[in-house]
Amino acid sequence: MSKNIDPTCEKNFEILRIPDGKMSYRVNAQIVLKTFELGGCPIETKKVRFVNFTKQVTHGLGALEQQLKEFFKLHYPTIEIQVVHIFPRSSNDVLPKEIHAIFDDDAYKAKKGTLYVLDEHDIRHYFDFSIDATLSTLHTSQKVIRKELISTQNTVLKSLPFETFRGKPLDTLPDTPYRFRASLQENIPILDRHIELLPMVLRGSKVNVIIQNGSVIVEFIATATQEGKLYDIITIEKGDGKRSRAKIIGENKVELQ
Repeated sequence: MSKNIDPTCEKNFEILRIPDGKMSYRVNAQIVLKTFELGGCPIETKKVRFVNFTKQVTHGLGALEQQLKEFFKLHYPTIEIQVVHIFPRSSNDVLPKEIHAIFDDDAYKAKKGTLYVLDEHDIRHYFDFSIDATLSTLHTSQKVIRKELISTQNTVLKSLPFETFRGKPLDTLPDTPYRFRASLQENIPILDRHIELLPMVLRGSKVNVIIQNGSVIVEFIATATQEGKLYDIITIEKGDGKRSRAKIIGENKVELQ
């Protein structure tokens, strides 16, 4: 109806009747423009060539909206969702009373996506969705360099519109020590791909070297010439300047190979 497009129109007349079996229909914008002119409510279409009309569906959408909000809240506890848009791709007359939304594993990374619902015959019914939301995200408070520890000294929490990200934005500092994978400029949203777990052994750090031969265990201190994570093989330098290979078995603890 005309008032669905222009609420200020004094007359409420039919613009289009979407064919049975279709949930949406595309019409040339000039046809819509002419229809409004004939109805006495001229409108502007600007540079739009086509207008998409979608049937208004209410059955099950309330449940899907709630599940969509819960899905994003699960991944972003601080997200504030203002508006949810859900558009069925086809007729949903056969949807079950109990509706359960199924999402792609990485759907939380974008504000737009697709979900589906299974009916009693295990037939998938697809819906397109989008959300308008804001998210509290850690930003760099200054320029940071590669291998710099992430901390309260170089981060600040800011709110930004939720868009499509190439990773998961961080809303809190990690519980364990992490560092930046690469340098970042000031005021950059920090994503999970920007940081990495601090290695158990850092280059230049003192490590406790263990040599075990049967029941005999010998320990001494050496210097790591490489960094590494658990079970990595690195090079260490002994007190006499000689180098050996050792496997990381704990924090600053290695086993001679």
